[in-house]
Amino acid sequence: MLARSSARVRVTRCAKGDVTSRRDSVVARATEKTRTLSDGTVCSSIGIGTMAWGDETLGFNASFRERDLERAFERASERLPSGLFVDTAEVYGAKSKRFECTSEHIVGRCAKKARDEGRSVVVGTKVFTVPWTNVVMGGGVRLTTKSLVDALRASVERNGGEPVDLWSIHFPFPTWKQSALSDALAEGQSLGLCKAVGVSNYDASQMEEMHGFLAKRGIPLVTNQVKYSVLDRSVEKNGLLTKAKDLDVAIVAYSPLGGGALRTSNDKEIRTLNKLLEFIGAVNGGKTSYQVALRYLIQKGAIPIPSLTSEKRADDIADVLDFELDIEDISTIDEKLDYIERTSS
Repeated sequence: MLARSSARVRVTRCAKGDVTSRRDSVVARATEKTRTLSDGTVCSSIGIGTMAWGDETLGFNASFRERDLERAFERASERLPSGLFVDTAEVYGAKSKRFECTSEHIVGRCAKKARDEGRSVVVGTKVFTVPWTNVVMGGGVRLTTKSLVDALRASVERNGGEPVDLWSIHFPFPTWKQSALSDALAEGQSLGLCKAVGVSNYDASQMEEMHGFLAKRGIPLVTNQVKYSVLDRSVEKNGLLTKAKDLDVAIVAYSPLGGGALRTSNDKEIRTLNKLLEFIGAVNGGKTSYQVALRYLIQKGAIPIPSLTSEKRADDIADVLDFELDIEDISTIDEKLDYIERTSS
């Protein structure tokens, strides 16, 4: 505990204004295990990512099978709060489409079982805006609003015929105007194919523009899914996180563990960072470094979506909601990350 006390002394010596600003950045508390999105949807403060589901290049049918994913999903929906946030996309595991084992197919089956057993699930999927996506997914070349809505219809079918809870633009491809993409989102919702809409990989200006187009129709832009982790804090530096808070758009953090680099990198500073996170986890009830990294993102205001492929992983993810980082923890992590960014630039 002596080392812990030293960390507290170091932080309290910072300028008063600096401590205050850092305290203001800790926006989520441990008791808030759910998030209410701008359309009123209630979801878990941490979700699960399913990019590897159905994708044999990412371990499907080798490291894990559909039965493993079913068990993992069931455990996650039991352990996490009502409204388990599940992220998928039409292109995840697309090569397994002929076997009905894409990510959307598997998520749809798992979600139906959970709902039939009385557990609430919030499923979000994304539409690919590349015109020649039809080569992989079928259908026509994607050049019109109708082609995107048709893609949503196919996602609904893979979701067991149920409207998806959240439908997002996967990324703003240059051939599409934001107004046309907003038309597709609005039409999908008006047709009852989705309940809420979002975007992914949008910068602050693109997000604000889409928010404005949808607001004119009375439709909230609910989420923006972006890359965000302790190893990539670009959204904090480029104004996206602040703008999202101003617009009441929830940031969904993909690759929240840096693609595994936190534990596997040979970089000296990253290894030191991992040791710091391990120490903070140890004094917070024996949590792991990656649980601390995920908790950090939650308290910055994001909804992290770590990959889920096993029951143990489901338990590890759920345990992230059972502790809270205090202001000294957050400040110490921020100081270390600031140092790494300064010395690596």
